[in-house]
Amino acid sequence: MEWEADFLHALQTTRNSFLDVLWSVLTLFGEEVVVIAVIMLVYWCIDKRKGFKMMNVYFLSCAVVAGVKALAGRTRPFDRYPGKVESVGDGNTDPCFPSGHTNSATTLAALCVREFPKSRKFTIPIGIVIVLFVMFSRMYLGQHYPTDVLAGAAFGIVSVLLFGWLYDFLGNKEEYLAFVLTPLSIVAAVFIGIYADPDFKDTALTLTGVMTGIYICYFIEKHAVKWNEKASLLQNVLKFLIGSAGAMVLYLPFELSAMTDASLWITSFARYFVLGVWLILGAPIVFKALGLQKTDAGTKKKIA
Repeated sequence: MEWEADFLHALQTTRNSFLDVLWSVLTLFGEEVVVIAVIMLVYWCIDKRKGFKMMNVYFLSCAVVAGVKALAGRTRPFDRYPGKVESVGDGNTDPCFPSGHTNSATTLAALCVREFPKSRKFTIPIGIVIVLFVMFSRMYLGQHYPTDVLAGAAFGIVSVLLFGWLYDFLGNKEEYLAFVLTPLSIVAAVFIGIYADPDFKDTALTLTGVMTGIYICYFIEKHAVKWNEKASLLQNVLKFLIGSAGAMVLYLPFELSAMTDASLWITSFARYFVLGVWLILGAPIVFKALGLQKTDAGTKKKIA
């Protein structure tokens, strides 16, 4: 809409080199790598069931937004109004409605508020500030219209309410989602890989790949590995460093292959499937092998 382009134009009249850098940094709070890092901190170091729930709600929210983006097909403001709106930095090429960055930031903030009620006096104000920063940054950078960021925030809140309720309904049997969602993810990946638009295909195969990995591996972990996420502060620091380093080691070769003509099945689906396996199952196996967990004194045999 014309008024939105006028609003973005007026917003960008405040541009200078300092603000360009500032808002380019603050928009990173909506990047998937930041969101996943926070969720993995919860899964590895605080509460693995909450972490699994947060991860699944986040990816389901991303899947809904990706689908809506493909259906809406709204052109980025800097492409539609080149005389009014500029792209600060490299511009995205996919459709812009709703805002994926805003959805990611809102979903994470809402999940933290929902899953950790005792910390709400901190998570609510911090979450609101971060979401507002991301929303404003996306408009300042010329990537989204006001209605894009508002819709992104709305999708994030609704996703947490809806999918969060679903996980609560499942109780302590959340791992059995693997029997339903794993086949659906694989079928969706095959269908998308054959028929989807190229701009949508990359995102969709990424989501189906990682979701397939985490569903399968969480079931295996819960029933076979059974590692204990509770640990000392030092152990938690080591776990996060080891887990993050392992993810990077697995990610970089695929990142390099993405620069070639390799199939999207390798650079998207397989790449994130492997990451999902490491995050949910591989890293915990390493943590357990290294003894990075508290010993349950109640399980020790008493010496007569």
